[in-house]
Amino acid sequence: MQKMLPIVQFTPLAKQKLSEALEEQKQNGSYLRIDVYASGGCACSGGYTYGMQLAETPRGNDVVEEVESIKIVTDKNNADILRGSKIDFIDTMQKQGFKIENPNVQGQGCGCGSGGASH
Repeated sequence: MQKMLPIVQFTPLAKQKLSEALEEQKQNGSYLRIDVYASGGCACSGGYTYGMQLAETPRGNDVVEEVESIKIVTDKNNADILRGSKIDFIDTMQKQGFKIENPNVQGQGCGCGSGGASH
């Protein structure tokens, strides 16, 4: 039987930045809620954007997984879209923040500038 991939994986920098944010906000026991939104943008990006926020409790239809000591929560449909994604933290002169790289999105890198993921 094949082992299922976690909903997301973290790069070391993303895990560090998320842990710092949880500690700063005194939210160490909280969940990281990841939402997926249909964006009507470029079809090559799968038309998704992503949101992340802290949540105190899961909702009734949520999938909950602990990944590297971080409790992830999202609804079932989002879990299916996200499964196997990687969360990175980028820090450049133009932008800073978390970025989700989703291998389930078709046509990444088409040249439209969306790159298949947003934060």
